[in-house]
Amino acid sequence: MLRLSALVLGLIFAAPAYAQGPIQVPNPMAAHTLFIVLITAAFLAWAASFSIQIMKERSYEKDRQALRRHRETILDKITELETARESGTINKDRHKRRMRELRGELSRVIEKLQSSSSREKKHA
Repeated sequence: MLRLSALVLGLIFAAPAYAQGPIQVPNPMAAHTLFIVLITAAFLAWAASFSIQIMKERSYEKDRQALRRHRETILDKITELETARESGTINKDRHKRRMRELRGELSRVIEKLQSSSSREKKHA
């Protein structure tokens, strides 16, 4: 019994000298890991692209709404200017100059609205 105990203790303490390192256990998911990483990356890329597209569409719509409001404001100013001319509270030269400014501003706003609607049609 003493010999057996000495033999076991000798093997236990001598084992680190003979050990070659940790045992490598095969990973059954190793073949799938790359596939899972690629699928996850593709999903994240799609999600980012989708989010960016939604943000662009929202910004286009906000821009168009702002342009529509600006157009309505200009038309209201033109109406007020015509009312002032008819009532005689504004002189003829000032009326012509202000009308020219408002028409120019209105044409720029309408041009921006048309270009944004054509851009929207391209994205649809």
